[in-house]
Amino acid sequence: MTSRPLDALLARQLRRLDLPAEIERSSAWQRFLDDVNDHYVHMTEDRALLSRSIELSTQEMDGLRRRIEQQRDRLLATMSGISEALARFATLLHGGKESGPAQITQAKLELARQLQAVLDDARTPDEHGVEVSAIRDNLLHLADQLISLLTDVGNRAAVRKELEVARAVQQLLIPPQGVIDLPPLHFAGHFQSADECGGDWWTVAALPRGRALVVVGDVTGHGIAAALITGAAKATCELALHLAADRLTPSALLDMMNQTLYRMARRNLMMTVVAAVVDPAARTLTVANAGHPFPLLLRNRITHPIMAEGPPLGDSPAAVFDDSQIEIERGDVMVCFTDGVSECENSKGEHFTERRLRAVVQRVATGDAAETCRSLVSAVEAFRGAHPPSDDLTMVVMAID
Repeated sequence: MTSRPLDALLARQLRRLDLPAEIERSSAWQRFLDDVNDHYVHMTEDRALLSRSIELSTQEMDGLRRRIEQQRDRLLATMSGISEALARFATLLHGGKESGPAQITQAKLELARQLQAVLDDARTPDEHGVEVSAIRDNLLHLADQLISLLTDVGNRAAVRKELEVARAVQQLLIPPQGVIDLPPLHFAGHFQSADECGGDWWTVAALPRGRALVVVGDVTGHGIAAALITGAAKATCELALHLAADRLTPSALLDMMNQTLYRMARRNLMMTVVAAVVDPAARTLTVANAGHPFPLLLRNRITHPIMAEGPPLGDSPAAVFDDSQIEIERGDVMVCFTDGVSECENSKGEHFTERRLRAVVQRVATGDAAETCRSLVSAVEAFRGAHPPSDDLTMVVMAID
């Protein structure tokens, strides 16, 4: 027998052979047995090493599988959270009932929490493979875009709330009905905003002794600031009617409005206004103007501008406004308008112009104020065509029986 210990498997196999003693004692057999035994020992060692390698690989694969499953679960949870944020974003984008600043802030915080989860995961060692890393990077990009979009929605919601307030204010500045009859005077007005909220306004009021006041204004700018300025001007006009209706003159009214606007806006916003008092009994029309386009008077099919000049309201507390008085006759038609009419543009960049307006007034004006107003508005819209309006359009027509 070999002097070295036999491999256990080889020893069992030799016992089964039951070799003769003379073979076991031969030197040739001993050399052969040593070689075979060395081979068995090496195979056993290799098998043990392979088993250990398989065991370690299995443990490593199990650990990697668990980590990938955890990463998958985190990514799925993050995707679910971002999906919910996207649904909330869609609701806010379309102006849902829960689209206030508080709801938008909550949506942004929730999305930020989901984004933080992805960022925390991104700081861990990258053991998840190219595909998982690509998903994570895409989610980071998507989350960043959603936060930007939600911020835009928040800004839009704030602007929408501001415009709602401005629209509500402006609705109070325009007479609820388009036609006002104060026989023998008949008024028809039209207002069209170029934006969600414009800066034009008009009003007609009855005065003692059968007289009437008509005012048309145009404030610079748009939005809630312009609406507040027009609201202040309208409030001043209403106060003047309440305190001094019997002796109110257009120039006195413009002076009161000017003082109010100057104190409020300090020249940051100004307003052009034309005010007129019509006295059918005295057959007079008294006009004062604060930087506004001249009204047009149609008589005997000829159109004349009513000349009256003055600085815009809010420019200076020392501004002076003068009354200009003309005689009126039965059948006369007066048209007051804002520069959104004369400066209306078509697709070629051409302006409607006051000259064209005078020609249209001369062509379409009748003793019916409402019909005349509709015809004038139709002429302006036909000229503009599909070109979007760049300014508010306001027109007031007065007809005298």
